[in-house]
Amino acid sequence: MGLRDWRALIGSVLGNQEQGKPKNMRKKRRSRPRRERRLTKSTRRVIAVLVSGMLAVGWLSIDAKSAAEPVNPSSIYVIDGDTIDLDGRRFRLVGFDTPEVYSPRCDYEKALGDEATRRLRELIASGELVDLAIQPGKDRYDRGLARLYVGREDVAETMISEGLARPYRGGQRKGWCE
Repeated sequence: MGLRDWRALIGSVLGNQEQGKPKNMRKKRRSRPRRERRLTKSTRRVIAVLVSGMLAVGWLSIDAKSAAEPVNPSSIYVIDGDTIDLDGRRFRLVGFDTPEVYSPRCDYEKALGDEATRRLRELIASGELVDLAIQPGKDRYDRGLARLYVGREDVAETMISEGLARPYRGGQRKGWCE
């Protein structure tokens, strides 16, 4: 005798039978209050993927300053507003673009490029702690990529805020002679 048969038998004894069919003896399930509802398996998976993605992005964007190493300011030679030499290695400073000084397209670009170069030299020689965070890869001119910090400030942010540079993340650059 199966479970249904036993339920039917008990139902008939207790008088819970309608038209020869056993009445469902189980109480109707109520949905849980909203705060007590459990997440479905697919919802938990989506949340896990989103959290994993956020952690991965956070890990990849760890503050570059924490990976920077102290550099003796006198060992840095400034080429132009966004290029330096350090111990025989040339680096393109990332995060900003300054006007060209060696092949300017107009007098304004040359003047602003000279000013950016002068300001970068001034920042480095300021006597504060100088840190260089070398980044993976090279630019199209085979220069290493690095972020430069003077004191606690990112040189890119300083140059941009002073109007001597523009934000730059790679790709096509905007002209300075417009």
